[in-house]
Amino acid sequence: MTQAQPESASTTLADPNSRSTEFVAVQGGGETTSAASLLIAAYLLMWGLLFAFVFLSWRRQARVETRIAELEKAIAAGGGDGSARQ
Repeated sequence: MTQAQPESASTTLADPNSRSTEFVAVQGGGETTSAASLLIAAYLLMWGLLFAFVFLSWRRQARVETRIAELEKAIAAGGGDGSARQ
């Protein structure tokens, strides 16, 4: 009995007829996380980031509105006739 000589990797990859044309599942792989749980985790992360962004923007907008109100009061109290500007 003679054993067949293995083809080199470059010859195997270069020949399109030697490649598989259908999905072949890996047997005995170490994957323990399903695609569904990864998808759910990704959606939760994106929703969390969106809510954090909206919350921080809302807080920043509230601070800006407070500051504008303070400035309007200061302008009104300091004589808002406009003669001091120029």
